[in-house]
Amino acid sequence: MRVVFLLLFLFSVSLFSACTQQAAAPTEAETADGLQPRASGLDSVAAAFAFDLSGSGVYVAPVEIDYIKRFPGPGQPLRARDYELDAKDRARLQELMGETFSEKFLAPRNSQLVADPQGADYTLRLRLEHFSLAAPLEPSAWLWRVYSEQSAYGILVGELYNDEGKLVMRFRDRRDIGEKFGGPGPGRLGRFTSVTFWNDMKVDMRRAFSSLDKTLG
Repeated sequence: MRVVFLLLFLFSVSLFSACTQQAAAPTEAETADGLQPRASGLDSVAAAFAFDLSGSGVYVAPVEIDYIKRFPGPGQPLRARDYELDAKDRARLQELMGETFSEKFLAPRNSQLVADPQGADYTLRLRLEHFSLAAPLEPSAWLWRVYSEQSAYGILVGELYNDEGKLVMRFRDRRDIGEKFGGPGPGRLGRFTSVTFWNDMKVDMRRAFSSLDKTLG
């Protein structure tokens, strides 16, 4: 049965698709900080010579989010902050990032997360740049159903510092979170909900940190 979409939904999908076309900002010279670039499935990975995280305790600092700029048009009821994560969702994202990093990158090195930065051997700082949700996570009367090609878009940036504050590893990668693969056209659209978003985030972060693990394995 054919589903009729709201005009507002079509506007949201168009805006979101345009946002995801932005290219990642260029990074500084890979050797400027003394790190060595590594061949990777991620856009950019660099690490100190003989980098080894075995048997270490790592503290994951609060994840930073830099949202993509949105400019609602006349009559658009949704505001830019409607597309941002609230405190509860930020806490959930923090937990998800820590768990997936531990599972895919720390565990193979017999390392673990620590809750206290004072007792950590390393500190990981994660950032999502140009982050954009396909639609607000909270249900809205204005957006009854939303269909999109992906749940979110962002540039994942990570920097690892040792206990002396020295940068020993960094990575950067554009992430099309929950992208629906397949041919062009409506067949690629999937319904967006908070449930699908969190599932897509978990799957995507696992892939990202698994790729990082293979790069530095």
